[in-house]
Amino acid sequence: MDWELMTPGSLLIAGGVVGIWISYANIAETFLQGLHAISAYCLLVGVILFPGGLLKDGLPSPKGAAAAGAALIITMILAFTIAFFLRFFVITPPTP
Repeated sequence: MDWELMTPGSLLIAGGVVGIWISYANIAETFLQGLHAISAYCLLVGVILFPGGLLKDGLPSPKGAAAAGAALIITMILAFTIAFFLRFFVITPPTP
């Protein structure tokens, strides 16, 4: 595992989720002017960097397999949570 990739990846994921949430929660009007796209880009880069740092130099050795497996499961849960959040709270059909 490489913490130099996992730390920025997790921070970019958190910043992207918060930025998307703020932009569509009508808290800040400026986010609707285009900053929500930057937040989505940060989220995408974070989702790419985090597993890259997790699986750097191949699969972990058996002594660290438990930590790597837990981090991989957390990453998958995070990705599914983000997809659920975007599907049901951000991308909503227009109300009549």
